[in-house]
Amino acid sequence: MSMSPVVPLLLAGALGLTAPPAPEPRGIAVGGDPTPAALVEEALANNPDLRAAAAAAGAARQRPAQASSLADPVLGVFYTNDGWAFSLGTSPDTNLAVVVSQDLPYPGKRRLRGEIASLEADQVAQQLARARLDVTAEVRRAYFGLQQSRALLDLTREQSEVWRQIEGVARARYSVGQGNQQDVLRTQVELTRVGQALAEQEAEATIRREEINRLLGRPPETPVATPTGLGEVGEPSPLVAELERLRGLSPELSAARIAIERARRAVDLARKDYRPDFSVVGGYMNRGGLDPMWQAGVSVNLPLNRTRRASALAEADSTLAAARFRLEAVELQLRLRTQERLAQLQAARSIGTLYREGIVPQDQMSVEAAIASYQAGRVPFITVLEALTTLYGDRATHVRLLAGQSRIRATLDEASLETTADLRLPASALGAGTVTSGMTAGPASSGAMSSMSR
Repeated sequence: MSMSPVVPLLLAGALGLTAPPAPEPRGIAVGGDPTPAALVEEALANNPDLRAAAAAAGAARQRPAQASSLADPVLGVFYTNDGWAFSLGTSPDTNLAVVVSQDLPYPGKRRLRGEIASLEADQVAQQLARARLDVTAEVRRAYFGLQQSRALLDLTREQSEVWRQIEGVARARYSVGQGNQQDVLRTQVELTRVGQALAEQEAEATIRREEINRLLGRPPETPVATPTGLGEVGEPSPLVAELERLRGLSPELSAARIAIERARRAVDLARKDYRPDFSVVGGYMNRGGLDPMWQAGVSVNLPLNRTRRASALAEADSTLAAARFRLEAVELQLRLRTQERLAQLQAARSIGTLYREGIVPQDQMSVEAAIASYQAGRVPFITVLEALTTLYGDRATHVRLLAGQSRIRATLDEASLETTADLRLPASALGAGTVTSGMTAGPASSGAMSSMSR
């Protein structure tokens, strides 16, 4: 792999030569990456969970026709005999009858039942829309997590190479009496810690790759390319514009509106339940050799149980009120989550700029100053090592901030009402401490890895 300018910088300082220019942070790219969109398209076509949700939505679409249909007619065959002896054709009161009856609900009831079932199917369709948004966001977050893991892996490998060369310099200086054993031991400790970080990042990259393959319905070991590095996320739209966009995108908001319409239909149906239903009956009676008989009739149920119907109407009214309050609650929750994610995204962008334009360049100057002081004999060799460790730790935090920006953007587009625990910024970016060794020691590195890698 190519050697970072940090390596000749340190070696030049150790040998008393002129230091080269400061290095640029690695794993950072500017511009769009078409890979996430291609992965999302494949996931939407092949994800098993989405297929199950689509099948459920298709099943729900079959229910309106069932709910609005008439009940099946009833066919009955009856034999009436006059006396104990078989008397068909001899007794006028003996007959063999075929009777058909059909229940007819009060006009409008079947239509309302069909509309309610159709609205319920629309609600199930919103579950499919939610599943599609979730899968899209999960694929994007997993991809950015894979990018982060691979960028940190490259950074850790670079750091490992630096520590190996530092160890060689320390050993050489110690062998000629210009250094001490502590410098050699400290570089060995750092090299061991970097080895631990390498193992962690390799495992993390494998997990993220397998997560993407699961979402896409692929075999776990299928390679996933990350052709570009992490880049800065663009400036988000103002809150009003984002809310307007997400209101049209949110399945929960659509489902809440549909629930209001369904509740209104249920109220209308409860009111129509005060009206009677009908049943028509027609029959033919064969009397053997005698003239046949026929019958026709209409029956009406009597809706006399007013208490039950009043209770049903009150229940429907309460359900409608609850649906209206639910819509208000969803709108407030969506606004809260949008504000939260916009604030997180803006913070990640601002802190990322500080790292890119301030902290990392300042770390580089600190390394150069430590080398100059070491050359002048004012500080020990350990000071150079600590300055270099801080530089690598802050470069790693910058990578996590870039990945965090992309994940927050994906979660913002998801329009979810739930909190997302993996959107916390790295601890070092919030002032909780600085990386003191490798990329795993100290709260800044380990906390950031656990909270931002998913």
